[in-house]
Amino acid sequence: MVSPVTAHPGSITARKLAAALLAAALLALPGTVTAQSGAAYGHQNTGITVTGSGVAYGEPDRAVINLGVDAVAESVREALEQADATMNQVREAALALGVEERQIRTITFNVWRQQLTDQSGQPTGERYHVQHAFQISVDDTDLVGQLLADAIEAGANDVGGISFTISDTAALQSQAREAAMDDARSRAAELAELAGVELGQVVYVEETSYNAPQAAANVQYARSVSTPIETGELAVNVSVKVVFAVGGAAE
Repeated sequence: MVSPVTAHPGSITARKLAAALLAAALLALPGTVTAQSGAAYGHQNTGITVTGSGVAYGEPDRAVINLGVDAVAESVREALEQADATMNQVREAALALGVEERQIRTITFNVWRQQLTDQSGQPTGERYHVQHAFQISVDDTDLVGQLLADAIEAGANDVGGISFTISDTAALQSQAREAAMDDARSRAAELAELAGVELGQVVYVEETSYNAPQAAANVQYARSVSTPIETGELAVNVSVKVVFAVGGAAE
């Protein structure tokens, strides 16, 4: 008579038996495994996924201008005095056009010594540079050209650039989003028609990108009475990712 084999909980045989029973249970429940796998994918593979793009245009109502001076003299004191005198005149020119003091701020102030040499490389002396620049915000873009001309006449010889923007972009953002959703719906409808299915409701929306309106125009130094500056239009771009459910075959 053969004695029955008893599997102790900690034995190798017991562990193998438990693993076999678990595998058999999972095979007997394929629906449960499928449901978990589908949940792991979230919204993916459950409909039609498209990316829609929308754009809205507006005229800029604000400009930011960088104006400065590079003063050069044989002594640092003289260079500082030249730079201070020029930038004070630039400030006064801006204030005279209605710019407020809070809209003027210093963005650059550098002082350095330059060693002078002859053609053979021998030192012949030295001179000092003082670089001082303001960033000036202008709420009336029609004043940009006049401000540039006045600042250059005051002695500014370093115009870093002009950037135009829109102070309040909320309305343009809404228009761009609406256009992006319309574009997404149009794309999804076309895909549904090509696939021969009914387009269902939106099940997932994600705004994937938003580009704030920006434009810049580099301005070269020139002593001119007037400087025409064209602001043009700025664009706000929005992209959205949208997933649509699908129904049965289209009739």
